[in-house]
Amino acid sequence: MISFEPCSDAPVLRAVHRSLMAPSFRPGELVSEDDLITQFDHGAQAVLAHDQDGPMLGAAIIEHYGGAVLLEYLVTAPEARGQGVGSGLMSAVLSGCGASATVLLAEFDRPDVQPVHPVHGDPTARLRFYARFGALALDLPYFQPPVAAGADREHGMLLAVFDQDGAISDRGALDARQQSAVRHYLDEILESADDPDARRLRAAAARDRLRALELDRYPEIARSPL
Repeated sequence: MISFEPCSDAPVLRAVHRSLMAPSFRPGELVSEDDLITQFDHGAQAVLAHDQDGPMLGAAIIEHYGGAVLLEYLVTAPEARGQGVGSGLMSAVLSGCGASATVLLAEFDRPDVQPVHPVHGDPTARLRFYARFGALALDLPYFQPPVAAGADREHGMLLAVFDQDGAISDRGALDARQQSAVRHYLDEILESADDPDARRLRAAAARDRLRALELDRYPEIARSPL
C-alpha cells in the first residue's frame, strides 16, 4: 500500500534530491541540494510517497509566493511509474496547500520545443497527465528563471494554473485576484530583470484579461524568446 505524507526532515529531503530529483530533471531545471533545503526555511513543503516497506517512490515539492503556490517538482521513481504514485501526489497537493492558494501554478515543457527524452520523459504525455487535474496553460511567453547564480534561463516552458473548481474554464481567463497573484509570483522570480524577454513576460501578465487555455492549445501561446 502506498502512503503519502508531508516531510520537512533535511536528511530525507537530501536523499530525495539525490535519488529521485537529480536523475529526473535537466540540470537547468534543478536547484542544488543545499538550495532545496534552504527553501524549507522559507515555507516550502514536500509530500513523499512510500510503499509499505518504506522505500521512497515519489515526491512533490511546493513553494509559496504570497497567494501563489508553485508545484516546483513532482517526480516518481522509474520503477513506480504506472502505479498511481504521481496521481496520488497530485491529489495530495490539490487537497492540501493547493486548496487554500489563490492560484496553484506549475511549469511544464513545451512539446514543440523540448523533445521526448528517455530519462526526462515525454512532454506531451506530461501535459495529458496534468490536464486530468484541471491544469490550464496561461497565455504568457514564459521562461523558468535561473536556478542558481550563473545558470541560464530555461526557455521552451509553459506556466500553468490548476482550475480546481472549473471557474477559470468558465471565464476563459483569470479573475483580478488570481491575476494579481500571478503578477506577484512573476515579480518575485524575475526580481530586477529588465531585458526584452522579462519585459514581454511582465507586459503579457499585465493585460486586463489573462487567458487560460486547455493544455493541448499551447501552440497558441507565444514562446520566449521569440
